Amino acid sequence: MRRKIIVLSLALVLAGVFTAACFAQTNPRGVPAEKKPVAVVSEKTVNLGEVLEGQDYSHSFVIKNTGAGELQILSVKPG
Repeated sequence: MRRKIIVLSLALVLAGVFTAACFAQTNPRGVPAEKKPVAVVSEKTVNLGEVLEGQDYSHSFVIKNTGAGELQILSVKPG
């Protein structure tokens, strides 16, 4: 149960980081509106079901740039 809470917490933190990156990237100074990147994370949470102790789990979050500018994700830190 503890591992499930940790994994789900990590997933929520990662979703929050990507959402923050989206907002940080959409309004850079000096960049025309038509050249701004827009980060879209289609899946903000993941349900891993029952998590067994000692078992490794992973999930990839897909981030898509729907804007015209270059999207840079400079760092990701789990909470």
